[in-house]
Amino acid sequence: MKIFNYGDTINENTVATIGMFDGVHRGHKLLIKRTIEIAEKKNAMPLVYTFFNHPVKERKRKFITLLEEKLFLMEKIGVQFVYLVELNENFMRLSPEEFFREEIVKRINATAIVIGEDFRFGYERKGDVAYMKKLAEPYHIGVYPVPLLRLNSKIVSSSLIHNFIVSGDMENANNALGYAFFLTGSVVKGKGIGRLLGFPTANILYKNGNKVLPHTGIYVTVAETDGKLFRSITNVGFNPTFENNNKVKVEIHFIGVKKDLYGANVRLYFLQKIRDEKKFATPELLVEQIHRDVEKAKMYFHLHNFKKYI
Repeated sequence: MKIFNYGDTINENTVATIGMFDGVHRGHKLLIKRTIEIAEKKNAMPLVYTFFNHPVKERKRKFITLLEEKLFLMEKIGVQFVYLVELNENFMRLSPEEFFREEIVKRINATAIVIGEDFRFGYERKGDVAYMKKLAEPYHIGVYPVPLLRLNSKIVSSSLIHNFIVSGDMENANNALGYAFFLTGSVVKGKGIGRLLGFPTANILYKNGNKVLPHTGIYVTVAETDGKLFRSITNVGFNPTFENNNKVKVEIHFIGVKKDLYGANVRLYFLQKIRDEKKFATPELLVEQIHRDVEKAKMYFHLHNFKKYI
């Protein structure tokens, strides 16, 4: 994958799709697929023009995918060229006319643009698809709007998926994403409480606080490291039975795995929520519940082809 940084000028003809692409969900994949198809017909470079930060007014919403995760997913579906832009105040004050002239025409040398039918651009989102076509006409640049994808009568969007994740609805989140939502990080040792209880656990030191986390609770998960998949259950929460703080931890128990995975870099996929997190009166009650959680996870793995989402 070749990455162009903002300020680079592309001399080769491009067919570009434009957007945040947070999550690289099923709707995004339709845009990217169409971009590649048109680029092949025009013998041009298929380009994804995207951003590595949220617009200022949306910064309170955390990312479904961090930049390196977004690039990983794009490369996985065949994206070869990406143009990365920072959404700063100056950029966001570009009028629709300035954006089209300076970015589409001059910077990325587009011969065609592929966008969602609800696409907006320019200062205060004043530009729409119809205006994009008007601006493009003198330059003979094709504009190809793609219909929005709907699942169960709902438009697939990053905000919809974000809401699914923060509510713990991983089935609907994963269906809209087209893959299982994941965290990336490294396996580090916890306090050793799980080992004393007979269920050794490890903490996942995930990348940073800009990443959305599922709602607190216990989940069926799969950890991928070095091309191998490890079945697991994961607690996202505060471990209230033993601790009293407000720091969210991601704590994983590998099912049937005796190998030491400490230090490994993992991609942790969330498949289904088992239950909410709760405080138990005694460690023994917690152990009994963990046994039930593990059995539910084993049943899930027995009944579902989880690999189709990974």
